[in-house]
Amino acid sequence: MRILVVDDSVHVHHQLRVFLTADGHEDLAFAFSAREAFELLGLDDDTPSPAADLVLMDIEMGEMGGIEATRRLKADPRYQDVPIIMITADTSSESLQASFEAGAVDYIIKPIRKIELLARVRSFLRLREEVVTRIKRNDEVQRTYEDLKRVQAQLLQQDKMASIGQLAAGVAHEINNPMGFIISNLGSLGKYVEKLAAYLDADEKLLAGCDPAIRKIAAQERQKHKVDYIRKDMPNLIAETSEGAQRVRQIVQDLKSFSRVDGTEFVHADINEGLDSTLSIAWNELKYKATVTKDYGQAPQVWCNPGQLNQVFLNILVNAAHAIVDHGEIRIKTREEGDSVRIAISDTGGGIPPENVKRIFDPFFTTKEVGKGTGLGLSIAYDIVVNKHGGRIDVTSEVGEGTTFSIMLPMKRE
Repeated sequence: MRILVVDDSVHVHHQLRVFLTADGHEDLAFAFSAREAFELLGLDDDTPSPAADLVLMDIEMGEMGGIEATRRLKADPRYQDVPIIMITADTSSESLQASFEAGAVDYIIKPIRKIELLARVRSFLRLREEVVTRIKRNDEVQRTYEDLKRVQAQLLQQDKMASIGQLAAGVAHEINNPMGFIISNLGSLGKYVEKLAAYLDADEKLLAGCDPAIRKIAAQERQKHKVDYIRKDMPNLIAETSEGAQRVRQIVQDLKSFSRVDGTEFVHADINEGLDSTLSIAWNELKYKATVTKDYGQAPQVWCNPGQLNQVFLNILVNAAHAIVDHGEIRIKTREEGDSVRIAISDTGGGIPPENVKRIFDPFFTTKEVGKGTGLGLSIAYDIVVNKHGGRIDVTSEVGEGTTFSIMLPMKRE
């Protein structure tokens, strides 16, 4: 453990070096002033751990005395548990009381006696070692707790996606069957309309040879029931209804494709198709906030877990929509680059402050209001891309301009 001696006397430095090294203390540091001590201890740095485990501090020094230096050290959270022993020739009660109030734990009287010095040093180093051990144990417990929270959250998210997959399977089955009937019947209805139109044409030809009074009555009935308008409008109604039915069928297919209810194994998949199915699922979240621009390249299929990647795309797209205040643009670009495929998703939102960019993939980090974000979406996306697919995910952002997430996925992986 490291001992720092702070004293403006060369003689004291030499004496303490001899006493301490003879007792087996080899990790020693020496400072002639409080300022020099602060530099050695890294008081203005952001290192997490203290640079000394015990400080021997002279009370009387030049520019700044030991009492003020002790007060400054104890104001730093890193040194609140580091014992400081004062070295003094002034044994007045006022001086010693001020030392203890500043944070010192003991004192040694000059001239320094070896046995007194070593007894105090050994005692407080033992206490310091116990404190360090306890802190390490607490840190390990805290890290384990955070890991458990992260794993639990990921398991919950996986269960959620599995539930969505099961729901999608049920929805696909329940909707596809009646939609099949509807689409088939609309086709038959179109043919029936054509036959009715042919019959009306033939009927009109027959009426042409009838008595004018009969033709007048027939024309009045034809006009009364808007036969001509209905005949003209029916094909349009059937076409629009067929288009809507096909749209419903496509939405169901996109939901099934998005959640990949048919398995969780790695397969060769088209990234562009995965993006399209995800856009279909997220469209209700996006359509009021952004214009989506797609620039897809002819990227070959990627060996991947499509359901997991769709989850990554969904998290990024929804975050992009949330980042846009009124109305903006979301751009999606895919390209083949060497042995990888790059997917870039950009938005014209408010951007991410520089201090947050390096933390956005940390579990539970979120800038959203309480109840509106768990801080898990991007950490799960990072795990899927980097750990499960051997890829890379990067982010560039400028406040007020927008953000771009760039994903690199290897096309093949051992």
